[in-house]
Amino acid sequence: MMTTGPILVTGAGGFVCSEVALALHRAGREVVAVDRTFDAATSGRLNGIHMIEGELAEVLGTLGPCASVVHGAAITASPERLGITRAAHIRRNMDLLTATLEFAQSAGASRFLFVSSMGVFESDDTPTPNGCVTEVTRPTADCTYCAAKHAGELLTASTATTGFETLSLRLGNIFGPHEAVRESRQHLCLVARMVAEARDSGIITVQTPEAHREWAWLPDLADAIVRVMEDPWEQSVLHAGSPPVMGDLDLAREVVNRVPRTTIRLASPPHAAIRPPMASGFQTALTQTQWTAMGAALDQLIPLAAMP
Repeated sequence: MMTTGPILVTGAGGFVCSEVALALHRAGREVVAVDRTFDAATSGRLNGIHMIEGELAEVLGTLGPCASVVHGAAITASPERLGITRAAHIRRNMDLLTATLEFAQSAGASRFLFVSSMGVFESDDTPTPNGCVTEVTRPTADCTYCAAKHAGELLTASTATTGFETLSLRLGNIFGPHEAVRESRQHLCLVARMVAEARDSGIITVQTPEAHREWAWLPDLADAIVRVMEDPWEQSVLHAGSPPVMGDLDLAREVVNRVPRTTIRLASPPHAAIRPPMASGFQTALTQTQWTAMGAALDQLIPLAAMP
């Protein structure tokens, strides 16, 4: 259970953690939202929440006690895109995490949630119970971002002690409103990319037509994370539930149904291997979530055009 006091959310200017900060605020919690920058749109959405801009290590030195921490600050863009070495990329992510862990313990926080990623898995990692990647699947991905997330899980778990609980929450495929490219996250999710292709060119190219992926509607996920922060923690690593699964080709068809005069093209084989859908082997607020269906979510993302 969370104790009283503010909840620190790092990376709160980003797609996922801005929504988490809002969900915590709606639940009546005092939130301190920290990021290097908040764009105008995000600042407007987070109106009423205490926002602090600046380099994380410097901001942490100015903060007082807090009840718990949601650490989402991370560099997801590749080192090649950022023009830095692989070692520098890993160090930046590790520095963000270790500085926040150190602050959390010194600030009297009772809980620390590390936002991890299903990116720690390769497409052929095993075992996959019922065809899904669960907490028992052994992660082997070794890109710098993936390695930093997996190492971060180990580091986070190692800091747990009496009065200081930790949890690493692996997020899978997420879509929702307000998604945008940032310096530290230079890509959009597949749903947003398909919508953009349909609007911009009238053609959606499906690169992996055989792939099936889980899709979590971000507002649902953020509300579930609030409940997870209140519930008992019995694992050190947890997957973000078992969201509904959809094939990439079916997803493209859903978008086409809402953007008239759009054509679907299939990329020529061979197609890239995609990891199986995420699921969780534990009963938590995340597995009990009633996820918004893709069609209903797209109706919110894409205003239905009038039929000719």
